[in-house]
Amino acid sequence: MEKESHLWATCSAACPVHTDTREYVRRISMGDYEGALDVLLEVNPFPSVCGRICHHPCESQCRRQVIDAPVGLRLLKRFVVENTREYRVQRRRDTRKQPPKGKKVAVIGSGPSGLTAARDLALLGYQVTVFEKDSVLGGMLAHAIPRYRLPMDALQEDIDDILAVGIEARLNCEVGKDVLFESVKKEYDAVLIAVGLAESHSLPIPGIGSKGVLLGIPFLWDVANGERPFLGDRVMVIGGGNVAVDVARAAKRLGPSTVMMACLESREEMPAWKWEIEEAEEEGISIMNSWGPKAVLERDGKTTGIEFKRCVRVFDENKRFNPQYDEMETTAVEADSVILTIGQKANLDFLKGTPVTVDRGRLICDRDSCTATERGVFTCGEVMTGPGSAIQAIATGHDAARAIHHFLETGETLKLPQVSVETIGELPAQTAARARRFDRVEVNLVEASARIRDFSPIEPGYTEAQALAEARRCLACATGAVLDSGAQCAGCLTCVRVCPFGVATVERTAVMPAQQCQTCGLCAAECPAAGIALARFATNKMKENLEGFLKDCSPGAMKRPLVVSYCCMYEATTREYLREQSQREIEATGILRVMVPCVGRLSAIDLVSPFELGADRVAIIACREHGCMYTGAEELLERRIQMVRRFLDEVGVGGASLQFYRTETSAEASWPRFWQDSKRVLGELSAA
Repeated sequence: MEKESHLWATCSAACPVHTDTREYVRRISMGDYEGALDVLLEVNPFPSVCGRICHHPCESQCRRQVIDAPVGLRLLKRFVVENTREYRVQRRRDTRKQPPKGKKVAVIGSGPSGLTAARDLALLGYQVTVFEKDSVLGGMLAHAIPRYRLPMDALQEDIDDILAVGIEARLNCEVGKDVLFESVKKEYDAVLIAVGLAESHSLPIPGIGSKGVLLGIPFLWDVANGERPFLGDRVMVIGGGNVAVDVARAAKRLGPSTVMMACLESREEMPAWKWEIEEAEEEGISIMNSWGPKAVLERDGKTTGIEFKRCVRVFDENKRFNPQYDEMETTAVEADSVILTIGQKANLDFLKGTPVTVDRGRLICDRDSCTATERGVFTCGEVMTGPGSAIQAIATGHDAARAIHHFLETGETLKLPQVSVETIGELPAQTAARARRFDRVEVNLVEASARIRDFSPIEPGYTEAQALAEARRCLACATGAVLDSGAQCAGCLTCVRVCPFGVATVERTAVMPAQQCQTCGLCAAECPAAGIALARFATNKMKENLEGFLKDCSPGAMKRPLVVSYCCMYEATTREYLREQSQREIEATGILRVMVPCVGRLSAIDLVSPFELGADRVAIIACREHGCMYTGAEELLERRIQMVRRFLDEVGVGGASLQFYRTETSAEASWPRFWQDSKRVLGELSAA
């Protein structure tokens, strides 16, 4: 493989755990779903969870969005985990850990950060015990994410992987109640506090104690565990974040005719994800922006409504939360229930009377080293960072594991380095303007009227055909054309002339800037010196690969005529046609199928070399007309084919032995017909 650019792809840089998005998407496009899962699990032990609920910062930084739309990376992740379940079970059996280190680590809390750290430490050889006060692992993932977003079986897949590395889980064991923190501290060489923010804040306003006022996190906890809190017919949810949206949408599924939200922020300032807000509104939830609660209205101790005052400003000049109100502008709304989701906090009562410092309900810690104020006590997740996403919590779990490992190995505190990555940057507008547009593969949610009936999942995943089509849209940024260090560049300007994006230049030798190169490979295919290659998806080793395919086939057993079929992998709708053929299949059919990431990348040498290796015919099967990802690739390929045909005529092989086809509908329907037609025509030529 050629050396890739040192620049990071913007998608990977945006991911808190720096998932190699290009690589797992590449493996999907090649039909290697198991390999894609391996890439995901290298950095993210919760791919099933993230495939469903991740806020996908990778997509927000996808460079394709300036062409048409970002690649659907979250749904591709979900597709991988849903299509590798048998492999995943086998992978658990094959988990390899380092030799035991003879040291023990306690993890208090089993959310995404705590379990991530536990897994990392167990793989390093530490004996890890997770203390969980509830009956199941997962923390807020198990108890506060509504089931329509995250089914329990999806979470359990990830937890099963994590436990497979040899972690002990003590369920129904609350530190501070069932076992004292100081006892845990004495028994273990290091303790990790990962309790998250599992409690809700209340409000000091009149009427807050009336019957019908609920707190958001306990409400979600009850709903996730199958309980149905009584709400009445009109429900008001206070708050504008993601938890508030979850509460409102969960409440809607419990049967009230009216569910409303009210928040201090304007619509533009609301911290909830934009798509979550839109889905809530589709489900009939109305939102009152720029209103703050003034008093809960009650009669005989029961909630009857809530009075609001106008919020004129949420943040001060320094962008700090400091709401200002117009006390003269008020409004009242009838409500049978009011659910408060105005913020979260951790329950740190188990630390009372210990050397671990808690100040006004907050754990005092050093985020740069993931340490609390007592030696040997560490922290991670939202109890350290404040509210965030699951993938951000996972990242802090990795950090905490590194810090604990360093401490147990050296006795010293590790200051985690502040990693700064240099990205490839935005796609230049002039490059984007020349790129072909391909619609993003979208999936339609269940209709709002149907999805509010219960807590069934509302989003279907990709089919295999959809996943392969969407993976094709990836630009593979920073893995484009490079000049081979040993190549002799004559400065002939061929690369400059054929580049459809105007990227290539010649400065004594050819230069293809990684920030602009779109990985089409046309310069590599046309280079007279064969001195240009692609860092990934390369075809410059095609002859060697063909020799590898054919070397084990018995000449006597080989069915004749032998056809080498170059097929565009981007036309596949199932990986059945992407898999490597067996020796027996090649011998029995006389067809060697070679899947190519865009047949437009095939050079003249690639088209001739099969004949040198004994092929009777070469069939090139390309995508539909104007279906190629790369402008100009089709025309250049056909020009190369005509040139090679003339050469084959001159040497007596016959130009008709090189055939060119396009798929018409699906590849699976088209390719067998092309192969049979290729063999028939060759048979007729031989008979003549």
